[in-house]
Amino acid sequence: MNMKSKIIITLLSVIIFTQVVFAKGVGTTMFQILQMPMTAYDAALANTSISGEISALSNSSLIPFLFRSLTLSHVVYLEDMRYSVGAVNVPLNKNSGINFSFCYFDSGKMDKILDDDGRYKEDGSFSANDKVFNLSYGTRIGESLSVGLSLKYIEQKIDDVSYSGFLAGLDGLYFVSNDVFVTLGIDNFGSDIDGYSVPTKIYCGLTGNFNETMTGIVQFDSYYNEDLSELKLAIEKKVDKIDMRFGYIIPGKEYNGTNNPVLTNLTIGLGINFTNCFVDYAWLPKGDLGNVHMFTLRVNF
Repeated sequence: MNMKSKIIITLLSVIIFTQVVFAKGVGTTMFQILQMPMTAYDAALANTSISGEISALSNSSLIPFLFRSLTLSHVVYLEDMRYSVGAVNVPLNKNSGINFSFCYFDSGKMDKILDDDGRYKEDGSFSANDKVFNLSYGTRIGESLSVGLSLKYIEQKIDDVSYSGFLAGLDGLYFVSNDVFVTLGIDNFGSDIDGYSVPTKIYCGLTGNFNETMTGIVQFDSYYNEDLSELKLAIEKKVDKIDMRFGYIIPGKEYNGTNNPVLTNLTIGLGINFTNCFVDYAWLPKGDLGNVHMFTLRVNF
């Protein structure tokens, strides 16, 4: 057995082991910020994490393929909610690099309601926010294999109560050919935080180039702490410097609670390539809750 085969088998063994350790069946998890897309690029492609080099923000095995760059994302969300991402990717050499990212979600001000002898009354307001600090390292092993490791510090604050903890992720990427690659990994695994489960995700996916202008993506995600799974299908079509993106998420069971799940599972977006500057947009319909618009700017330097 050659070294490459041993590495692949070891990676698979680690993922299967962590799947068993952290599988807990049906439950309620906190830190839902961990399930949000980090870029409009990935969001438009059904929130996959294997679509291209910019997916390195969520898939550390892609870090060696991303140039030195600065990435900024912002979401125009519901009401006063705000979600933003900032990331810096730094190559260490031609085969490895590091990535640092920061995610912030702010729910805005909300009225505080108290029960006063069976009657409800307002008593000021409160806010809630989530923060994620992520440090990732990725390296290529030979011509066909790449692996990555991520460490996260996460903090959630609701009014005057806060929770925090550390999580990790492990990703692997294998090139079957120049036009086809597969990836698998486990993200957000770690112990419970103050008795609450986190949304640990195990995923596997396949990306293939139909031709020079069209790419197809299939990815399967499983959130074991919540007993949820998703099959994600996406396609990207390049026309000159414009990239058109479409995605669809097929949930393992209906859980979004909207009146139009067919529409809410759809993702659409556009990208514009200005050589060393990239602008991406994603439209995420949420049915009765309205629409979500996500924008990402990436600059290579």
